[in-house]
Amino acid sequence: MSKNLDDDLTESRLSRYNKLQPDVKEYLYNILSSHYPNLFSKYSTTTKSYNQLDLIELLKDGEILCKLGQLVPSTPNPTTRFKSSSMPFIQMENINYFIQLCALINLPQDEIFQTIDLFEGSDPYQVCINLMSFSRVVHNLDPNVFGEVIGPKKVRVKPVVPNKPRNLKG
Repeated sequence: MSKNLDDDLTESRLSRYNKLQPDVKEYLYNILSSHYPNLFSKYSTTTKSYNQLDLIELLKDGEILCKLGQLVPSTPNPTTRFKSSSMPFIQMENINYFIQLCALINLPQDEIFQTIDLFEGSDPYQVCINLMSFSRVVHNLDPNVFGEVIGPKKVRVKPVVPNKPRNLKG
């Protein structure tokens, strides 16, 4: 059975997502649990605790993202419009509030996920990328609230530019 490039890329992104998922969940819990002590327990059931759930399932209603966003010192802050609901369009609206906040705090556009990436689980790795970028930006905005950063650190060193060969110097 031959695979195509799309399948390989999807499999690669899913593999990276599965590696990052525990760190992202731990980050969310560490940041949010002191501000919202009962937030994560509502996602636990008698058979599964919240940390056994898939990250996408945990974030799908947008509540965790909006609560995280509400800790960001930003005016305006779209995440304050969060509504708790089991209706899909309200949940997608909640996710969109978080995405709007990400744009307001200047997350790089290519690191922000689309609503369907999360709601339909079409690109869970992009959700992790977004949250890692978010952690870097908000840590700089308010390190007292956002004391942790997840994912690779941004490199601030400029690359060395080699000298021009003598025959090209003008």
